[in-house]
Order: sequence, then C-alpha cells, then structure tokens
Amino acid sequence: SNVTVQKRACNTATCVTHRLADFLSRSGGLGYSNFVPTNVGAQAFGRRKRH
Repeated sequence: SNVTVQKRACNTATCVTHRLADFLSRSGGLGYSNFVPTNVGAQAFGRRKRH
C-alpha cells in the first residue's frame, strides 16, 4: 500500500515537473528551448537593448 501512496503523491506538480524534465532531456534540447520561450526571449531582448 506504500507503493500506491507514492504513486498518488507522484501526481503532484513537483513530480510532473520532474517527468517533464526527463522528457525534455530525452528530446534533446530543442524541446527545452520551445518549452521555455520566456527565458530565451529575455536573453534576446537583453542583447537587443545592449546593441
């Protein structure tokens, strides 16, 4: 019954994030870039401002 409880707890946002991280790391990096457009946009915007 402990295993069932752990599986249920794994449905929390934290576990979902870990699963997403695993999926993104498997997809290679392109998926990660698409998953975090705000971070990439911030860097691009910062470069434009400096230019």
